[in-house]
Amino acid sequence: MDQEKINKRWNPYVLLHNDTVKGLWTDHFSKDGTKALFIMGKGFDGRMNLCIESLLEKCPNLDLKTMLINFDEGKSSNSHEYADLVEDNLLELQELLKTKQLEHKSIKLWSRKGKKMRRIGDREAANIFEDFDSIKDYTNILVDISALPRGIYFSLIGKLLKLIDTYCTDFSINLFVCVAENASIDNLIQENSIDEDLDYLYGFGGEISLEANSDKPLIWFPILGETKASHIRKAFEKVTESKDRLYEICPTLPFPSKNPRRSDTILNEYHELLFDELSTEPQNIMYVHERNPFEVYNKLSEAVDNYQDSLEIIKGCKIALSSFSSKLLSIGTLLTAFENNESVGVLNVDSQGYKIVDKNSLKSLKSESELFVTWLTGLPYNDTSK
Repeated sequence: MDQEKINKRWNPYVLLHNDTVKGLWTDHFSKDGTKALFIMGKGFDGRMNLCIESLLEKCPNLDLKTMLINFDEGKSSNSHEYADLVEDNLLELQELLKTKQLEHKSIKLWSRKGKKMRRIGDREAANIFEDFDSIKDYTNILVDISALPRGIYFSLIGKLLKLIDTYCTDFSINLFVCVAENASIDNLIQENSIDEDLDYLYGFGGEISLEANSDKPLIWFPILGETKASHIRKAFEKVTESKDRLYEICPTLPFPSKNPRRSDTILNEYHELLFDELSTEPQNIMYVHERNPFEVYNKLSEAVDNYQDSLEIIKGCKIALSSFSSKLLSIGTLLTAFENNESVGVLNVDSQGYKIVDKNSLKSLKSESELFVTWLTGLPYNDTSK
Protein backbone atom coordinates (compact mmCIF):
# COMPACT_ATOMS: atom_id res chain seq x y z
CA MET A 1 0.00 0.00 0.00
CA ASP A 2 1.39 3.43 -0.92
CA GLN A 3 2.53 6.01 1.61
CA GLU A 4 -0.49 8.25 1.07
CA LYS A 5 -2.82 5.50 2.24
CA ILE A 6 -0.66 4.64 5.23
CA ASN A 7 -0.74 8.27 6.41
CA LYS A 8 -4.35 8.37 7.43
CA ARG A 9 -5.76 11.41 9.16
CA TRP A 10 -6.10 9.78 12.59
CA ASN A 11 -2.89 7.80 12.51
CA PRO A 12 -1.32 8.55 14.97
CA TYR A 13 -4.28 9.23 17.24
CA VAL A 14 -5.19 10.16 20.82
CA LEU A 15 -7.43 7.78 22.79
CA LEU A 16 -7.87 8.12 26.56
CA HIS A 17 -9.40 5.65 29.00
CA ASN A 18 -10.46 5.99 32.66
CA ASP A 19 -7.44 7.36 34.61
CA THR A 20 -5.93 8.96 31.51
CA VAL A 21 -9.27 10.71 30.93
CA LYS A 22 -9.00 12.24 34.40
CA GLY A 23 -5.46 13.25 33.54
CA LEU A 24 -6.74 15.00 30.43
CA TRP A 25 -9.25 17.00 32.47
CA THR A 26 -6.52 18.14 34.85
CA ASP A 27 -3.76 18.80 32.32
CA HIS A 28 -5.74 20.30 29.46
CA PHE A 29 -8.96 21.81 30.86
CA SER A 30 -7.45 23.53 33.89
CA LYS A 31 -5.51 26.02 31.76
CA ASP A 32 -6.44 29.72 31.92
CA GLY A 33 -8.64 30.94 29.09
CA THR A 34 -10.13 27.53 28.37
CA LYS A 35 -13.75 27.82 27.23
CA ALA A 36 -15.67 24.61 26.69
CA LEU A 37 -18.95 23.52 25.15
CA PHE A 38 -20.27 20.18 26.42
CA ILE A 39 -22.97 18.54 24.26
CA MET A 40 -24.92 15.62 25.67
CA GLY A 41 -28.24 13.81 25.39
CA LYS A 42 -31.16 13.79 27.79
CA GLY A 43 -32.30 10.28 28.53
CA PHE A 44 -32.99 7.49 31.00
CA ASP A 45 -29.57 5.83 30.73
CA GLY A 46 -27.74 6.11 34.05
CA ARG A 47 -24.49 6.80 32.17
CA MET A 48 -25.85 10.15 30.97
CA ASN A 49 -23.92 12.25 33.52
CA LEU A 50 -20.78 10.19 34.11
CA CYS A 51 -18.53 12.09 31.71
CA ILE A 52 -19.54 15.59 32.77
CA GLU A 53 -19.38 14.55 36.43
CA SER A 54 -15.80 13.35 35.92
CA LEU A 55 -14.86 16.60 34.14
CA LEU A 56 -16.34 18.92 36.78
CA GLU A 57 -14.82 16.91 39.62
CA LYS A 58 -11.37 17.77 38.26
CA CYS A 59 -12.19 21.23 36.85
CA PRO A 60 -14.95 22.79 38.99
CA ASN A 61 -14.07 26.33 37.83
CA LEU A 62 -14.09 25.55 34.11
CA ASP A 63 -15.82 28.12 31.88
CA LEU A 64 -18.38 25.62 30.65
CA LYS A 65 -21.62 25.78 28.69
CA THR A 66 -23.69 22.59 28.52
CA MET A 67 -26.07 21.88 25.65
CA LEU A 68 -28.62 19.21 26.55
CA ILE A 69 -30.28 17.61 23.51
CA ASN A 70 -33.83 16.46 24.05
CA PHE A 71 -35.35 14.24 21.36
CA ASP A 72 -38.88 12.91 21.06
CA GLU A 73 -39.15 9.28 19.94
CA GLY A 74 -42.91 9.48 19.39
CA LYS A 75 -46.03 8.69 21.40
CA SER A 76 -45.75 4.93 20.90
CA SER A 77 -42.19 4.69 22.24
CA ASN A 78 -41.64 2.46 25.27
CA SER A 79 -39.11 5.02 26.49
CA HIS A 80 -41.95 7.11 27.97
CA GLU A 81 -42.26 4.47 30.70
CA TYR A 82 -38.93 5.64 32.08
CA ALA A 83 -39.74 9.30 32.65
CA ASP A 84 -38.76 8.92 36.30
CA LEU A 85 -35.22 7.88 35.32
CA VAL A 86 -34.96 10.83 32.93
CA GLU A 87 -36.06 13.21 35.68
CA ASP A 88 -33.53 11.74 38.13
CA ASN A 89 -30.75 12.24 35.57
CA LEU A 90 -31.84 15.82 34.89
CA LEU A 91 -31.89 16.72 38.58
CA GLU A 92 -28.44 15.16 39.00
CA LEU A 93 -27.13 17.21 36.06
CA GLN A 94 -28.54 20.46 37.44
CA GLU A 95 -26.87 19.75 40.77
CA LEU A 96 -23.55 19.10 39.03
CA LEU A 97 -23.73 22.31 36.99
CA LYS A 98 -24.96 24.54 39.82
CA THR A 99 -24.74 28.05 38.33
CA LYS A 100 -23.07 27.04 35.06
CA GLN A 101 -24.94 27.71 31.84
CA LEU A 102 -27.35 25.00 30.66
CA GLU A 103 -29.07 25.26 27.28
CA HIS A 104 -31.91 22.91 26.36
CA LYS A 105 -31.99 22.03 22.66
CA SER A 106 -35.02 20.09 21.40
CA ILE A 107 -34.97 18.30 18.07
CA LYS A 108 -37.69 16.40 16.25
CA LEU A 109 -36.96 12.84 15.24
CA TRP A 110 -40.00 12.58 12.97
CA SER A 111 -41.88 14.65 10.41
CA ARG A 112 -45.39 13.78 9.29
CA LYS A 113 -46.46 14.11 5.67
CA GLY A 114 -50.05 13.00 5.36
CA LYS A 115 -50.24 9.55 6.94
CA LYS A 116 -46.57 8.87 6.45
CA MET A 117 -43.88 9.55 9.07
CA ARG A 118 -40.37 10.41 7.90
CA ARG A 119 -37.31 10.31 10.16
CA ILE A 120 -35.55 13.69 10.24
CA GLY A 121 -33.58 13.49 13.49
CA ASP A 122 -30.20 13.17 11.74
CA ARG A 123 -30.80 16.32 9.68
CA GLU A 124 -32.09 18.20 12.73
CA ALA A 125 -28.97 17.19 14.67
CA ALA A 126 -26.67 18.45 11.92
CA ASN A 127 -28.55 21.75 11.80
CA ILE A 128 -28.00 22.48 15.50
CA PHE A 129 -24.86 24.28 14.33
CA GLU A 130 -25.66 26.15 11.15
CA ASP A 131 -22.31 27.87 10.68
CA PHE A 132 -18.85 28.33 12.16
CA ASP A 133 -19.93 31.42 14.12
CA SER A 134 -21.88 29.15 16.48
CA ILE A 135 -18.71 27.34 17.65
CA LYS A 136 -15.79 29.71 16.94
CA ASP A 137 -15.59 31.09 20.50
CA TYR A 138 -14.92 27.70 22.10
CA THR A 139 -11.43 26.29 22.52
CA ASN A 140 -12.87 22.87 23.39
CA ILE A 141 -16.02 21.07 22.23
CA LEU A 142 -16.98 17.78 23.88
CA VAL A 143 -19.73 15.55 22.51
CA ASP A 144 -20.85 12.92 25.02
CA ILE A 145 -22.66 10.18 23.09
CA SER A 146 -23.49 8.06 26.16
CA ALA A 147 -27.21 8.96 26.02
CA LEU A 148 -27.51 9.88 22.33
CA PRO A 149 -28.88 7.62 19.56
CA ARG A 150 -26.53 6.71 16.74
CA GLY A 151 -28.60 8.56 14.15
CA ILE A 152 -28.19 11.77 16.16
CA TYR A 153 -24.53 11.73 17.09
CA PHE A 154 -23.24 10.61 13.67
CA SER A 155 -24.70 13.63 11.87
CA LEU A 156 -23.91 16.01 14.75
CA ILE A 157 -20.24 15.02 14.95
CA GLY A 158 -19.97 14.94 11.17
CA LYS A 159 -21.22 18.53 10.96
CA LEU A 160 -18.80 19.72 13.67
CA LEU A 161 -15.87 18.04 11.92
CA LYS A 162 -16.85 19.65 8.62
CA LEU A 163 -17.12 23.13 10.15
CA ILE A 164 -13.79 22.80 11.93
CA ASP A 165 -12.04 21.45 8.83
CA THR A 166 -13.43 24.23 6.64
CA TYR A 167 -12.95 27.27 8.86
CA CYS A 168 -10.51 26.44 11.66
CA THR A 169 -7.09 26.30 10.02
CA ASP A 170 -5.14 27.25 13.15
CA PHE A 171 -5.97 24.07 15.14
CA SER A 172 -7.51 26.26 17.85
CA ILE A 173 -10.63 24.09 18.40
CA ASN A 174 -10.20 20.76 20.13
CA LEU A 175 -13.05 18.33 19.40
CA PHE A 176 -13.53 15.39 21.75
CA VAL A 177 -16.03 12.53 21.64
CA CYS A 178 -16.74 10.97 25.05
CA VAL A 179 -18.61 7.82 26.00
CA ALA A 180 -19.29 5.86 29.18
CA GLU A 181 -18.95 2.28 27.97
CA ASN A 182 -20.64 -0.64 29.72
CA ALA A 183 -21.57 -3.75 27.74
CA SER A 184 -23.69 -5.12 30.61
CA ILE A 185 -25.92 -2.03 30.53
CA ASP A 186 -26.09 -2.17 26.72
CA ASN A 187 -27.49 -5.70 26.99
CA LEU A 188 -30.22 -4.48 29.36
CA ILE A 189 -31.49 -1.85 26.89
CA GLN A 190 -33.34 -3.40 23.98
CA GLU A 191 -34.41 -1.55 20.86
CA ASN A 192 -38.11 -1.62 20.17
CA SER A 193 -39.89 -1.68 16.79
CA ILE A 194 -37.23 -0.89 14.18
CA ASP A 195 -37.87 1.49 11.28
CA GLU A 196 -39.44 0.17 8.10
CA ASP A 197 -38.04 2.79 5.73
CA LEU A 198 -34.26 3.04 5.89
CA ASP A 199 -31.90 5.56 4.38
CA TYR A 200 -28.30 6.66 4.64
CA LEU A 201 -27.61 9.10 7.47
CA TYR A 202 -27.62 12.81 6.67
CA GLY A 203 -24.08 13.82 5.74
CA PHE A 204 -23.03 10.19 5.35
CA GLY A 205 -24.15 8.69 2.09
CA GLY A 206 -25.96 11.11 -0.18
CA GLU A 207 -23.73 9.91 -3.00
CA ILE A 208 -24.91 6.32 -2.59
CA SER A 209 -28.55 7.37 -2.35
CA LEU A 210 -28.29 9.53 -5.47
CA GLU A 211 -26.63 6.72 -7.39
CA ALA A 212 -29.25 4.08 -6.70
CA ASN A 213 -29.12 3.00 -10.33
CA SER A 214 -25.33 3.19 -10.60
CA ASP A 215 -23.56 0.20 -12.04
CA LYS A 216 -20.78 0.51 -9.44
CA PRO A 217 -20.72 -2.53 -7.15
CA LEU A 218 -21.66 -2.04 -3.49
CA ILE A 219 -19.65 -3.55 -0.63
CA TRP A 220 -21.49 -3.79 2.70
CA PHE A 221 -19.71 -3.90 6.07
CA PRO A 222 -22.15 -4.75 8.91
CA ILE A 223 -20.31 -4.21 12.23
CA LEU A 224 -21.93 -6.85 14.41
CA GLY A 225 -23.15 -6.93 17.99
CA GLU A 226 -25.57 -9.19 19.83
CA THR A 227 -29.36 -9.55 19.30
CA LYS A 228 -29.57 -7.53 16.08
CA ALA A 229 -30.78 -10.17 13.60
CA SER A 230 -33.89 -8.20 12.58
CA HIS A 231 -31.80 -5.03 12.12
CA ILE A 232 -29.32 -6.88 9.90
CA ARG A 233 -32.11 -8.35 7.77
CA LYS A 234 -33.71 -4.92 7.35
CA ALA A 235 -30.39 -3.36 6.28
CA PHE A 236 -29.78 -6.24 3.86
CA GLU A 237 -33.13 -5.50 2.20
CA LYS A 238 -31.99 -1.91 1.67
CA VAL A 239 -28.57 -2.70 0.20
CA THR A 240 -30.13 -5.20 -2.20
CA GLU A 241 -32.83 -2.83 -3.49
CA SER A 242 -30.89 -2.38 -6.73
CA LYS A 243 -30.76 -5.82 -8.27
CA ASP A 244 -27.30 -7.34 -8.76
CA ARG A 245 -25.60 -4.28 -7.22
CA LEU A 246 -24.48 -5.86 -3.93
CA TYR A 247 -21.02 -7.24 -4.65
CA GLU A 248 -19.88 -8.56 -1.27
CA ILE A 249 -20.81 -8.65 2.41
CA CYS A 250 -17.98 -8.26 4.93
CA PRO A 251 -19.29 -9.02 8.45
CA THR A 252 -17.08 -7.29 11.01
CA LEU A 253 -16.68 -8.77 14.48
CA PRO A 254 -15.21 -7.33 17.72
CA PHE A 255 -11.84 -8.91 18.45
CA PRO A 256 -9.80 -8.48 20.55
CA SER A 257 -12.52 -7.81 23.10
CA LYS A 258 -12.97 -7.66 26.87
CA ASN A 259 -14.70 -11.03 26.64
CA PRO A 260 -12.27 -13.08 24.52
CA ARG A 261 -15.10 -15.33 23.28
CA ARG A 262 -17.45 -12.53 22.29
CA SER A 263 -16.78 -12.75 18.55
CA ASP A 264 -17.34 -16.53 18.62
CA THR A 265 -20.63 -16.03 20.46
CA ILE A 266 -21.82 -13.45 17.93
CA LEU A 267 -20.77 -15.65 15.01
CA ASN A 268 -22.70 -18.59 16.45
CA GLU A 269 -25.77 -16.39 16.96
CA TYR A 270 -25.79 -15.27 13.32
CA HIS A 271 -24.37 -18.38 11.65
CA GLU A 272 -27.57 -19.33 9.83
CA LEU A 273 -28.40 -15.71 8.97
CA LEU A 274 -24.95 -14.89 7.57
CA PHE A 275 -24.13 -18.06 5.69
CA ASP A 276 -27.51 -19.54 4.74
CA GLU A 277 -29.72 -16.47 4.27
CA LEU A 278 -27.20 -13.84 3.16
CA SER A 279 -24.72 -16.20 1.42
CA THR A 280 -21.72 -14.58 3.08
CA GLU A 281 -18.28 -15.87 2.07
CA PRO A 282 -16.38 -16.99 5.22
CA GLN A 283 -13.15 -15.38 3.97
CA ASN A 284 -14.86 -11.96 4.04
CA ILE A 285 -15.18 -11.89 7.84
CA MET A 286 -13.15 -9.10 9.46
CA TYR A 287 -12.09 -8.46 13.05
CA VAL A 288 -11.67 -5.04 14.67
CA HIS A 289 -10.61 -3.95 18.15
CA GLU A 290 -13.65 -3.71 20.45
CA ARG A 291 -12.20 -0.96 22.67
CA ASN A 292 -10.23 1.18 20.22
CA PRO A 293 -12.28 3.15 17.68
CA PHE A 294 -9.14 4.39 15.92
CA GLU A 295 -8.04 0.81 15.25
CA VAL A 296 -11.54 0.16 13.88
CA TYR A 297 -11.06 3.20 11.65
CA ASN A 298 -7.65 1.96 10.49
CA LYS A 299 -8.90 -1.54 9.62
CA LEU A 300 -12.05 -0.33 7.85
CA SER A 301 -10.14 2.37 5.96
CA GLU A 302 -7.59 -0.20 4.80
CA ALA A 303 -10.41 -2.46 3.59
CA VAL A 304 -12.02 0.46 1.73
CA ASP A 305 -8.71 1.25 0.00
CA ASN A 306 -8.15 -2.39 -0.94
CA TYR A 307 -11.59 -2.71 -2.52
CA GLN A 308 -11.16 0.56 -4.44
CA ASP A 309 -7.80 -0.65 -5.76
CA SER A 310 -9.03 -4.08 -6.77
CA LEU A 311 -12.12 -2.69 -8.52
CA GLU A 312 -10.39 0.30 -10.11
CA ILE A 313 -10.70 -1.33 -13.53
CA ILE A 314 -14.48 -0.80 -13.33
CA LYS A 315 -14.13 2.71 -11.83
CA GLY A 316 -14.18 1.60 -8.20
CA CYS A 317 -17.07 0.82 -5.88
CA LYS A 318 -19.38 2.21 -3.22
CA ILE A 319 -19.11 1.16 0.42
CA ALA A 320 -21.98 0.93 2.93
CA LEU A 321 -21.21 0.71 6.66
CA SER A 322 -23.80 -0.33 9.25
CA SER A 323 -23.03 -0.38 12.97
CA PHE A 324 -25.00 -2.87 15.05
CA SER A 325 -22.57 -2.82 17.95
CA SER A 326 -21.17 -0.61 20.73
CA LYS A 327 -20.69 3.14 20.57
CA LEU A 328 -16.91 2.75 20.64
CA LEU A 329 -17.07 0.66 17.48
CA SER A 330 -19.53 3.17 16.01
CA ILE A 331 -17.02 6.02 16.46
CA GLY A 332 -14.55 4.11 14.30
CA THR A 333 -17.29 3.61 11.70
CA LEU A 334 -18.06 7.34 11.76
CA LEU A 335 -14.42 8.35 11.22
CA THR A 336 -14.06 5.93 8.29
CA ALA A 337 -17.18 7.29 6.59
CA PHE A 338 -16.22 10.93 7.23
CA GLU A 339 -12.74 10.60 5.72
CA ASN A 340 -14.03 8.64 2.71
CA ASN A 341 -17.31 10.49 2.24
CA GLU A 342 -17.26 10.37 -1.56
CA SER A 343 -17.47 6.59 -1.67
CA VAL A 344 -18.59 5.49 1.82
CA GLY A 345 -22.06 5.89 3.34
CA VAL A 346 -23.59 4.93 6.70
CA LEU A 347 -26.78 2.90 6.51
CA ASN A 348 -28.35 3.15 9.96
CA VAL A 349 -31.22 1.05 11.33
CA ASP A 350 -33.05 3.14 13.92
CA SER A 351 -35.58 1.99 16.48
CA GLN A 352 -38.76 3.67 17.68
CA GLY A 353 -37.88 3.53 21.36
CA TYR A 354 -36.16 1.34 23.92
CA LYS A 355 -37.15 -1.18 26.57
CA ILE A 356 -35.19 -1.81 29.78
CA VAL A 357 -34.98 -5.47 30.75
CA ASP A 358 -34.16 -4.80 34.42
CA LYS A 359 -34.32 -1.27 35.88
CA ASN A 360 -32.66 -2.23 39.15
CA SER A 361 -29.67 -3.76 37.41
CA LEU A 362 -29.44 -0.71 35.17
CA LYS A 363 -28.81 1.44 38.25
CA SER A 364 -26.49 -0.97 40.06
CA LEU A 365 -24.23 -1.50 37.02
CA LYS A 366 -23.67 2.22 36.48
CA SER A 367 -20.55 2.33 38.67
CA GLU A 368 -18.87 -0.32 36.51
CA SER A 369 -18.89 1.92 33.43
CA GLU A 370 -15.60 2.95 31.82
CA LEU A 371 -14.88 6.39 30.39
CA PHE A 372 -13.32 6.74 26.94
CA VAL A 373 -12.40 9.98 25.17
CA THR A 374 -11.35 10.24 21.52
CA TRP A 375 -9.52 13.48 20.62
CA LEU A 376 -10.40 14.26 16.99
CA THR A 377 -9.14 17.77 16.17
CA GLY A 378 -6.90 20.44 17.63
CA LEU A 379 -3.59 20.49 19.41
CA PRO A 380 -2.33 16.91 18.82
CA TYR A 381 -2.81 17.27 15.06
CA ASN A 382 -0.99 20.59 14.67
CA ASP A 383 2.27 19.77 12.86
CA THR A 384 3.89 22.96 14.10
CA SER A 385 3.46 21.84 17.73
CA LYS A 386 5.47 18.65 17.28
